[in-house]
Amino acid sequence: MFRRHFLTYLSLSTMAITQPLLELYGKNVTIFSAAKLTSIEVALFIGVAAFAPPIICIFIDRFSASFGPKVNEAARLVMIAGLSFLLGFAVARWIKIDGNISSSSIAVAFGIAIPISFDRSKAIRVWSRWLSVLSIAVVISAVVAAWPVLIETNGPTSDAVVGNKNVTVLQVIFDEFPLYSLLDSEGGINAVRFPGFAELAQDSTWYRNSVAESNFTHQAVPAILSSQIPKQSGGPFLAQYPKNIFTLFGGHTSVGGVEPVTSLCPHSVCAKREQGDEVFDADRVKTFFRDAMYVYGHRVFPQFIRKHIPSIEGTWGGFGVVANQFRGQFATGALSQVDAVDQAVHTITGDNSPQVQVVHALLPHAPWRITPDLRVDDLSATISTVNPDDDEVIRDMYQTFLYQVGAVDRVIQNLIHELKASGKWDSVLLVVTADHGISFVPTLPQRHTDFSDSGQVADIYRIPTFIKYPKQTAGRTDDCAISNLDLLPTIIEATQTKTSWNFSGQSIAKTCPTGRVRHVISATGQSVDMSSAFEEARSRALHYSEIVSNTGPLTQVAAVGESAALVGSVIGKAPVGSQVAHWTLNQKDLFAGVSSQRGTRVPALVTGTITTTKPLEAGTEGIVVVDGIAAGVIGELSGARNTVGYTAVLDYSLLTAGSHTVQLYVRDIDGKLTSAGLPD
Repeated sequence: MFRRHFLTYLSLSTMAITQPLLELYGKNVTIFSAAKLTSIEVALFIGVAAFAPPIICIFIDRFSASFGPKVNEAARLVMIAGLSFLLGFAVARWIKIDGNISSSSIAVAFGIAIPISFDRSKAIRVWSRWLSVLSIAVVISAVVAAWPVLIETNGPTSDAVVGNKNVTVLQVIFDEFPLYSLLDSEGGINAVRFPGFAELAQDSTWYRNSVAESNFTHQAVPAILSSQIPKQSGGPFLAQYPKNIFTLFGGHTSVGGVEPVTSLCPHSVCAKREQGDEVFDADRVKTFFRDAMYVYGHRVFPQFIRKHIPSIEGTWGGFGVVANQFRGQFATGALSQVDAVDQAVHTITGDNSPQVQVVHALLPHAPWRITPDLRVDDLSATISTVNPDDDEVIRDMYQTFLYQVGAVDRVIQNLIHELKASGKWDSVLLVVTADHGISFVPTLPQRHTDFSDSGQVADIYRIPTFIKYPKQTAGRTDDCAISNLDLLPTIIEATQTKTSWNFSGQSIAKTCPTGRVRHVISATGQSVDMSSAFEEARSRALHYSEIVSNTGPLTQVAAVGESAALVGSVIGKAPVGSQVAHWTLNQKDLFAGVSSQRGTRVPALVTGTITTTKPLEAGTEGIVVVDGIAAGVIGELSGARNTVGYTAVLDYSLLTAGSHTVQLYVRDIDGKLTSAGLPD
């Protein structure tokens, strides 16, 4: 009897829970790689999703039987009703009914009709058991989708013969890093703002006409590491990209890799996982299952329930797993991606033998919280991975992004100086690139494109690429039309490696390939040929300089709006104004004890509210003043009425160790300043 009831629970839970969940994960298997789940943990996830609900139900069924048949029957019908209720919600979302009342009505109808039918009809009871065969199909489908994760392989046997064994390869792949952000008004590397990249350009070859192969990390990084046109289906796994930089050089030299999103390096080659080499990690599994419950809730429930579930916006599916992974790393240290690059450099400088080290660093990828001096900001609720139709918010987003680009520049400075100090600089083949860029065009996606907006396309696909060849003594700029498919073949030629393996890219170490077409793709299936030249990137740099000026050092990123010239200058005494009743500062406590230490919290981004006594004129701005010096601009006061929220980026260099006094000044359209005093 209990076996028959188990089959009923299994059929209902499969349709209500297992199928919606496993179908979604099966279409987004990259999440398993980003979460760094082992094959055992993935198998456990599939098993729990498929069989935990019916097992729990049958346990309750058997327990209730000890209280008599009536209690047992009532408990059984309640569980069937609960599963049917969930099934109703799932069906409503499947047929695209998302209204609170309509979807709830369907759920209630299922929750009432199915238990009554089960109780009154033997045919329904038999039918419910036969439906349990669906669970087999759902599990098999999930296993097939996750097969690249479930199987353990060392990849193919490499036939590589490394000709120049005195060369060490260091490849650094940054994430979400557009070329335009590095450029000055003349189209060169902005040396005042980004001295690290300027120094890199002086010592290497800057391929300024370089494009990404894909706009999504789970395709773009495998394209770089394997020089293969990325697959539209599946994920970034060794089984799908068996011939890559790790398997090519593995066994022929020391190889290491940091892969926060992909899983292309065999365990036999890369000594340990980026997040530990445990076969089973309870905390990792617990976190993954918790997130899966959130995903299920957003997948199935209507809006009035979803609003109470932690948001997964920007953190799920395809590219989103990168954002999710990066946010998770802030729990263990905001500078983990900085440390990843530093550790690769330490590995190279600490060993005299040749190596191949690859680091995919999730920088300057969102969330944009790291300042150029490697301290950590709060994050404004208005700053997200979605471009709004609000120029003020776009400006805030771009300011915080530029600060994090400054942190990347610091990483590059440290890398160059350590390699030079160790004496390894001349013998290192250094490859610095990005998987793709990012766009801040209002209302348009930051990474996805249908290729209809040429500016957005340039933002996303035009990336910085620098190669410092062994014994290169002078920098040069090269306008060769390349894609990041060309990087692995270039590494192969520069190390004088011979192999029978074929790749999609071509080496640019000695000559520029001619007559080629750079065919780039989107993870959603669209594609286009990138035929334009570097001037397109320069044009985008000029566009973004209208949002945040690219003149002056990074501290001038805080100098925006009509009050830009005031930032960094001493603000004298001003009369007390009557426009502002009071204002709040969410980071008020942080100003009482600022630390200059690496990794500490710093209020270089401030948020709060301002309550006005009367409507303010368009063009009115707020000035955040720190210790008598203008530190940042609040644009939200323009046309403000009643209470408005604000976000302001401050000059981080003013936030030295110690306590600081913060005041708000109001600048009217005529440039007159009045004081709104200290925050509440």
